[in-house]
Amino acid sequence: MKTHRMALFVSARQGSRERDCRETRQMLALAAGLTRLGHEVDLVVQQADEQVMAALAHGVRLVELGAQHRLSSILALTRYLARHRPCVLLASGLDANLMALKAGRLNRDRVPVVIYHATLISSEWHALGDKANGLRRKMALKYPQAVLALSASDEITREILREGGVSRTRVALVNLALASSASPAVHGSQMQESSAELKDLQLMQCLGLLLKAAGVISSAKTTDAGALNVGSLEVSAQGDSVLNVSALDNSRQVVSPSAVPSSISVESPRAVMANSSERD
Repeated sequence: MKTHRMALFVSARQGSRERDCRETRQMLALAAGLTRLGHEVDLVVQQADEQVMAALAHGVRLVELGAQHRLSSILALTRYLARHRPCVLLASGLDANLMALKAGRLNRDRVPVVIYHATLISSEWHALGDKANGLRRKMALKYPQAVLALSASDEITREILREGGVSRTRVALVNLALASSASPAVHGSQMQESSAELKDLQLMQCLGLLLKAAGVISSAKTTDAGALNVGSLEVSAQGDSVLNVSALDNSRQVVSPSAVPSSISVESPRAVMANSSERD
């Protein structure tokens, strides 16, 4: 099976709401599953914290945009897409979806953008208060630009169709809910250090939809459940060596080691550029 580089984007920041943490955990589990199948996966975040690092599966590359403001994050994401050119970008959550679509447009739509909602959009608007009206207008303007919209339930699908103006043919139902973890819970909005994995059906269905959005496969090559027929689910052997990371112009990148790190180790932009110049 040919492998592909895919990017998963979440707006994970320190102090994020529990809903954002839940979406981030789903993307972490998806990244782990895709890597297990042999694909190269970048988990792109605005700012990483210890909880994200602890939950990052071996082999998944963590790309930290290193930006606190929305505009600078969009520009950093645009630079990432232009330089690393993943076959598809999957964003999760209203804020991340809007930023991904804007970055995709700035990159002249060279990388197809797929959006995903794990929770009701109306609940996100309620939490935003006065800012909701502005985001509703942005959603109606930008969501039709998505190559594919994924939703976790029929009710979310209806909201995407009604509020986002996305064509029904470009909306697919895929539930990435994780099984309850045996790990002890932590307080507040901290990320759970969870070892929960997606079920094979969930993983293969999402993989098939992502590759279809990327133009790698046609709809005829997916099953009725939307799953890609790739044979067995044998885990690819992962080496213990650290992945080589090339740099963003003004952003930082972190590579997950084989063992859980005790702290975040982030190379400065200048240091990363120096290390990557020989590889480029």
